Order: sequence, then C-alpha cells, then structure tokens
Amino acid sequence: MHRIDARPWALALTLGALALPPSARAAASGPASAPELAASAASSAPAAQALGPRLRIAAVRGIELRGNQARIDLVLQVRNPGGWKLSLDDIRFHCSFNGTATAQGHSTGDLDLPPHGMAEVPVRVDVDGAALLQVLAALPPDGLVHYQLDGDAELGHTLLRVPFHEQGEVALRLR
Repeated sequence: MHRIDARPWALALTLGALALPPSARAAASGPASAPELAASAASSAPAAQALGPRLRIAAVRGIELRGNQARIDLVLQVRNPGGWKLSLDDIRFHCSFNGTATAQGHSTGDLDLPPHGMAEVPVRVDVDGAALLQVLAALPPDGLVHYQLDGDAELGHTLLRVPFHEQGEVALRLR
C-alpha cells in the first residue's frame, strides 16, 4: 500500500487557488473542489513549475548510427526544487538539438527525489538518423549544441502530469 504525502497536494491546491486572477477568485461563490484546484494548479505555469521537476541533459554517453535510425544514450539530471519529497512515475519528453527536432523519449521507472534533491537517470532514445546527421554535420569544433527538452512528468501514481520546458548546452560527439 502506498502512502500519499499530503503536503505537495496542499501546495498544489494553494498554488492553484492563487493562480486564479483576483476577479475569478472573487467571482467564485463557494470553495472549489480538490479536483478543480488540482486542475488549476496543473494548468498554471507558476504552479506547475513549483510542483514539477527541473531537468537538464547532464551528458550524452553514446551515439549509435544504423542507416536511417540512430540511438542516443542520454543522462538526464532530474532535480526537485521543492521542499517536499517528489515521486515521479514517468517522464516523457521531446528533444531538439540546435532547433532540429531530434528525439522523443521517456524514463523507465519510478523516481523518488528527496526535498531539494537530484538524481541522474540514464535514458536511451531512438532518433531519426537523418535529423541527427543534420545536427552532427553542423557541429562546432567544441561539439556543443543547444538543446531544448519539452515534456511532462507524472506525479506519484496520480495521473497528474506537470509540464516542463528546459534548455541548455551539451557536448554531442560520435564515439
């Protein structure tokens, strides 16, 4: 049996209520239900950012080219910015390198992060070989590429998904 820590939900509900414009809060005739507030928190950018993980690509451990297909082994660094335990069941993302949509992937296991904690998660993604070759052909001498991760993470067996949009730079080299 799983125990649910009520603190993240209380924060979600509070942030969801605060995310409403003052006119909407004033117009509400009665208290909103927990599902309504949770939905509001999930749809609010500041609330979702407060609830959700922060991700970055820590490293590219390998690139394998096979004809039209390729495989990239990434290491994602997942950070919990909040002051409560964050349980994630699934992280799904789209990744672009230097503006070229290159890969989509997902984590394959549960991840529990302590308050303000972080973990590294290896992820293997299959990518379009032509898109990857386009990126590799334009690599600068240092091999650094700009990446963008867009996706969402499911919070601890709740079906509540919080979005994330992260970007940074990572070395991308054939080995």
